Amino acid sequence: MAITTMISALGAPGASTTVAALTTAWPGPVLAVDADPVRGSLVPGWLSRWWVDGRITTETGVVTFAASTRRMTSVPAEGLASHTAQVPNARHIRVLPGVLHAEQAIAIGSEGWARLASALRDLTNAGPDVLVDAGRWCPHTPWPLLNVADRVLLAVRPSLRSCSGSADLARYLFDRFEHVQLAVLAADSPGAADTARALDLPRGLALPDDASSARVFADGATEPFGLARRPLWKATRRTARALHAQAHSPIRGTRGLDSTQAGVAE
Repeated sequence: MAITTMISALGAPGASTTVAALTTAWPGPVLAVDADPVRGSLVPGWLSRWWVDGRITTETGVVTFAASTRRMTSVPAEGLASHTAQVPNARHIRVLPGVLHAEQAIAIGSEGWARLASALRDLTNAGPDVLVDAGRWCPHTPWPLLNVADRVLLAVRPSLRSCSGSADLARYLFDRFEHVQLAVLAADSPGAADTARALDLPRGLALPDDASSARVFADGATEPFGLARRPLWKATRRTARALHAQAHSPIRGTRGLDSTQAGVAE
């Protein structure tokens, strides 16, 4: 089992939307962790329909986990169970809700994120895969969740503004992690290739621009007609299968998936 952590540098390139979509398409048991230190958006966005009707709550999550384990230095996987929620109509998916305001992330601190990283690593020894939304790079970035990851994905868009705004973080991640890759979002194949060259990082995945489908995973919108045939969902399913296969391979690669397997839109 493996941990994949996604982070972004500038604006809103779609990292949370992509984590939600990949989680939905994941071909096996998976835990989605909302670790955005500014404000979590997986439950208020992707899972909002069930948040509103009370089937998912933000009363438990990363905040209650950090508070309940504050006297511990490392936490076994069992310490996570009571803080996660089952996603309705998706028995293979659980979610760890995030913070609702930045002050909560300050209270968690690096020690709280480190305890969560310890529990997630223990969980993946014999449990589900983990997809982490680490939010936008900031002073409170949960670095322990990147340190423990098997793959770090930097979310960018194929634009000069996004590339220039992501360049410093790309260099920092490349120097610090062997397993950092790009997630190029709202991109076609040429745009994804140009972005990878501009940032000098391997392309881990690329997903196409498909706004009506993206709203399902960003805002909990009603699924558009024929979602299964739409570009974003088709590419996301291919990507999820490829990431899952590599995570469960006896020999894990560290410098990128083949773009034809990783959901690059043609």
